[in-house]
Amino acid sequence: MQVVDKPDRVAPSASAVKVVDADGHVIEPQAMFAHLEAEFWPRRPLPLMLPTDTHCGEANAVWLVEGKALPNIGGIGGRTTFFMPGTERSLRSAASIGDQTLEDPEARLAGIDRFGIDQQVIYPTMFLVNAIQDVKLEGALFRAYNTYMAEACAKSHGRLKWNAPVPFRDPEAAVKEVQRVSDLGAAGIFCLGVVFDRHLNDSAFFPIYEAMGECDLPLCLHLGWGAPRVTELFTDSNAFFCSAITPVMWGFTYVMAYGLLSRFPKLRVGFIETGSQWVPYVINQLRRRFQPPSRIAPQTQGSLGGDAIDRSLYRDPADWFREGRAFVACESEEDLPYLIRHLGEDALMLASDYPHGDPSADEGFVSEIGARDDVPEHVKPKLMGGNAARFYRL
Repeated sequence: MQVVDKPDRVAPSASAVKVVDADGHVIEPQAMFAHLEAEFWPRRPLPLMLPTDTHCGEANAVWLVEGKALPNIGGIGGRTTFFMPGTERSLRSAASIGDQTLEDPEARLAGIDRFGIDQQVIYPTMFLVNAIQDVKLEGALFRAYNTYMAEACAKSHGRLKWNAPVPFRDPEAAVKEVQRVSDLGAAGIFCLGVVFDRHLNDSAFFPIYEAMGECDLPLCLHLGWGAPRVTELFTDSNAFFCSAITPVMWGFTYVMAYGLLSRFPKLRVGFIETGSQWVPYVINQLRRRFQPPSRIAPQTQGSLGGDAIDRSLYRDPADWFREGRAFVACESEEDLPYLIRHLGEDALMLASDYPHGDPSADEGFVSEIGARDDVPEHVKPKLMGGNAARFYRL
């Protein structure tokens, strides 16, 4: 299927700045899985509505997949905070059901018009958890998702793009899907920072990165529950938060320490929905691993329990941000002068998280950045859209 965007319509922003939202979301509808291949149709996700007096509260629905209630993002017995279409939380949102699910792309455009957003790049919701055990089923669900999103975004006059999940645990199928979604118009490849129990420097993933580079699609590491064993440890809200942000930092460490951007010179990488002030901290920790500062102990390669750094490929991570190979989505209230000083002014992107409306939400980033007097005026257009447009090649 070849999907081609309709011609752009007039953008909503009043200024000459093109505003690009680096991270919006779709709330997946049941209709999405009408695209599932016949072989997998009997195993399609089924939505189950729940009473509102369970531990799920207003997020009173779950997907039944592989005999499990998903998403389970907080330990055995679980915690589900994602909302699905038709739940109490969904109905209370200012975003209509058609906006949330993209079954009505015009409603989504009207929704982002409220905040002066010209283009939005969309990520999944249900796939923010690595939970599908059967690799073949996971691949089929991802293909159905990508087909649905390509069709929805094609109705958006060029204003909506999506990042495509691919089955990393089935590299051959993943490479084919990278190539397919490139033809369909995807903006990037979605991934969590850990793939179940496998790190991103796993050599089995190398053909996927190679295909992404050839197709000019960036690797987009998004907040999410990538490591089931970590997710299952606890059920309280702080562990729920930590088990979602930790995989992004985990992924950052493996991408940078093992030189994946040197190994794949056409690859770009972005780190999404975890804020950004942690990035200079992790960079400094990697520097200390590359050149330990101890004055009393001799330094030997592998002293950290195996080679912690691939010295043949490693470069200082800050270089990748300044050279346009690495990007991070920041939040409008963060210490932006500090971030610009450490990462440069060309690597920071802003994102709304629309329509999730959770603690990551930043729908008003246009006005928030516009009002800041500690950010140079020439940098504001980059933060509001220029950098994201370069990252996603919009």
